Amino acid sequence: MKKRLNKLAKSSALVIVALAAFCTTGYAHNNNLAVGDTTTMPKENVGAGIIMPEFPGGNDGLSRYLAENTSKPEVTDSDLMQGKVFVSFIIGKDGEVEPESVKVVRGIDPLLDAEAIRVVKNMPKWEPAKQFGEPVKFTHTIAVVFK
Repeated sequence: MKKRLNKLAKSSALVIVALAAFCTTGYAHNNNLAVGDTTTMPKENVGAGIIMPEFPGGNDGLSRYLAENTSKPEVTDSDLMQGKVFVSFIIGKDGEVEPESVKVVRGIDPLLDAEAIRVVKNMPKWEPAKQFGEPVKFTHTIAVVFK
């Protein structure tokens, strides 16, 4: 019985670690980095005092925005073309999505990928990420769902 519980505890720990790694969707940029620079902050500052950026209305507002502003191109076969397009982008210190940073991380079809990019580029201003109370750039990834 002890072996079985021990094995269960180990597998639960692996699931929790994997879930934690999956849920981390971005990182704050150091204030003096150029756009597109993927250099991270010094190790002692990573994760310290970071407040995540927030879309107006929170996650519900983001879901509503995507649902209301995303449409399938008419030339696609709507039964076959469905799924998630994962889009990465940088939210600047001012809360604006930096248009040149928007890119598809995992796509479905060039037409749907282009629609996801269009919707992300046209997002309203976010509440920017903050580190130690100061606004910082933040790389974020979201899934745009096509049904």
